[in-house]
Amino acid sequence: MSEEAKRIVIVGAGMAGLTAAAYALRDGYDVLLLEKNDRWGGLLNTFESNGFSFDAGPRAFVNSGIVQPIFKDLGIEGEFLENKITIGIEDQLMRVDSIDATRNYQRILEHLYPESKADIENIIASIDRLSYYTSVLYEFDNPNFTDLMGDPKYIFRKLIPWTFKFLNALRKFNRYDMPMEDYLKSLTDNQSLTDIILQHFFRQTPTYFALGYFYVYLDYFYPKGGTVVLADLLKDRIVDQGGEMKLNTEIVKVHPAEATITDSNGESYSYDHLIWTADLKTLYRSLDPSGLEPRVAEQIEAETRRMLSAKGAESVFILFLGVDRPLSYFQQRGGEHMFYTPSREGLGETNREARTRLVNNVGALSEDDLWTWVNDYVSLNTYEVSIPALRDPALAPEGQTGVMISCLLDYDIVAKIEEAGLYAEFKNSLEKRIIQVFSRSIYKDLAKDLLFTFSSTPFTIEQVSGSSEGAITGWSFETDVPVVDRLKDIPKSVNTPIPGVLQAGQWSYSPAGVPIAMLTGWYAAQDIKKRTKPV
Repeated sequence: MSEEAKRIVIVGAGMAGLTAAAYALRDGYDVLLLEKNDRWGGLLNTFESNGFSFDAGPRAFVNSGIVQPIFKDLGIEGEFLENKITIGIEDQLMRVDSIDATRNYQRILEHLYPESKADIENIIASIDRLSYYTSVLYEFDNPNFTDLMGDPKYIFRKLIPWTFKFLNALRKFNRYDMPMEDYLKSLTDNQSLTDIILQHFFRQTPTYFALGYFYVYLDYFYPKGGTVVLADLLKDRIVDQGGEMKLNTEIVKVHPAEATITDSNGESYSYDHLIWTADLKTLYRSLDPSGLEPRVAEQIEAETRRMLSAKGAESVFILFLGVDRPLSYFQQRGGEHMFYTPSREGLGETNREARTRLVNNVGALSEDDLWTWVNDYVSLNTYEVSIPALRDPALAPEGQTGVMISCLLDYDIVAKIEEAGLYAEFKNSLEKRIIQVFSRSIYKDLAKDLLFTFSSTPFTIEQVSGSSEGAITGWSFETDVPVVDRLKDIPKSVNTPIPGVLQAGQWSYSPAGVPIAMLTGWYAAQDIKKRTKPV
């Protein structure tokens, strides 16, 4: 280690910050990790209520050739359980247990929309094609986390040929770099069919990502004990390596010319290198550019405008239920992790013009319009259903089941409703109506066996995690994305115009999830290592 490699300060103890800290400590740096909340993990949080365990963040993880290899590379052992995905529409259910499951998906769609059989064949052909290209990306664990030098045969026989396939897949993806809405419109004029596919994803999601996701469903796993276990394992490694972590510490000022940051209690921390893994809008709002060269200050000002004008992706509403029914009941009706749509009709204008009218309405919010929209949104939406105890039975009392039902929900709508003084009523209405929908469909008479219910909204996520607009995967595709959004450019995603400051996490690359957050944390640590290594 060179003399200049002193202290790395990391803001944000989510998966990106924890990963960056673990690697920086392994390389011999002095690391201070600061977190505004009273716990680590960021959006990851497994908590207990009435004897049931629930996951407040991701319901499971996509490995992506990144997550488990990073743990292995760091020498961290965890028990990872199988997580199968089910897709359901009305009474039609299918298990995604192989890439050939697209045939079952095709049969379901043709059963629901027989008038669009030719269109469905074309859509499935696109899914197959993009799933193949996605499978190429997942064929090998990320080479950054494997020891290749000891196996030259592996390099020449497998890795090099795969590299050409990988580059070809990236080129093919570029041909599908258009919003899903536009691509599907070119294949079918059946709006309900289009909506049933679109409702699984954020608005304006690139086609290559959405249609290729069918293969990604095969890559899910679940940590024994709940999703927060991933964060706990990294935290334990950081503590073992002598890293310092300070919770309940909110950074309100970043002064790069002095290489200091200041928390809400007025305490300052100096750094040689700063890795910001928290909300990027917060970083740029907190910047004090005084003392910087005018040219650098201008670059930062331009970047600030870009960040603050962009929008976070849709957030989620999550309903948590304790149910007096055994696990076997739910295993037979979709299993541990299901994407379920109770109506073949699709959201249609409910998620387009009607939503836009609610958000852009000037003046008093019409309650009649609001409750009509809520009823349609709940009845026609697609839900992610997760049952932790169907992976790990210890996460619920015997004979009972904890269920999480969630759907995408705009922060802007919730803000408009809160402004009208209807937030509590809106939240309560969503809970009741979702229960009614599931009681009428896949979980018959569910309401009769409920032990308790509670929920979280985009406001909850924003308040707890500090994530702008309560976003769970970074930036919206509906505005210009102010960060790197090409796979080949991920190493550049950690760069900022701020001297001595790197970024990582869900806001540093788009689209992002836990694998990308961890990968950017690794890249940030490696960037510092390269800059400070002995000559």
